[in-house]
Amino acid sequence: MRVIGIVEGVNKADGLSMLYLHLGSKGECRVNGKPAEIFGSGPGFPERLKEGQWQILFSSDCPMEEGHFVAFEKDGPVLLIEEPFETSFKLKPVRGGFLSLSQKAALLRPVKVGVLTVSDKGSRGERKDTAGPALEELVTPIGAVVSRRAIVPDDRVLIAETLRDWSDREKLHLVLVTGGTGLSSRDVTPEALQDVADRIVPGFGEAMRRKTEPLFDRSILSRAIAVTRGSCLLISFPGSERGARQCYEAIGGVLRHALDILNGWEGDCAVHGHSHP
Repeated sequence: MRVIGIVEGVNKADGLSMLYLHLGSKGECRVNGKPAEIFGSGPGFPERLKEGQWQILFSSDCPMEEGHFVAFEKDGPVLLIEEPFETSFKLKPVRGGFLSLSQKAALLRPVKVGVLTVSDKGSRGERKDTAGPALEELVTPIGAVVSRRAIVPDDRVLIAETLRDWSDREKLHLVLVTGGTGLSSRDVTPEALQDVADRIVPGFGEAMRRKTEPLFDRSILSRAIAVTRGSCLLISFPGSERGARQCYEAIGGVLRHALDILNGWEGDCAVHGHSHP
């Protein structure tokens, strides 16, 4: 679908061609730096807008659903679809960016995500975890809702128990595991993932090592892997923030497509034909 109209509130000119949507320091919605409310709808449903309110009109007939996301191409914003408002839905930026007329967008189902940090020192409070929060930030554009976070020691059994609980009982779609992928005797994360795996997905680890090796030759020592358990995808990352970011960037472009296939969402109106934003 595409953006076919951008309408500003009362006594303002409509037909604008570009906006910048983002969140303020207190989490408030802002348009072009000013506090605002944003609504979205299909064609032909303009709202009676007040000053400080904006409406985005989309070409698609796919119904918007509360809790789903709108993601825009070309590093555009990602908007959460919130409560209904007359013939529209209220939208909230979860990632800022520029929005323009004719820009392509996709409706995305929410992806339930868990971020597990594996670290002896982190589990004892002796080391601040920065890689886990970095992964939470990076995964947002695919429509992620991070519902589980934990830090556990480098214990193969405990890691595997957590992964089974999150995939089987919590029904998460994606688990990102950071730490424990090296050659130390305490690095057991890949083994824990294999303990719970239905299938191994070798391309994720291969891409991480291939794309990060030119940046840091020791990255070939990483044993990061990815596996599936039911309809959950579990991926391991290095324990450093820089390493986690670089490895995520290596595989982030195909992650949403992988989850769509694994969960049978490919034919849904909400995700059909989208590309990674």
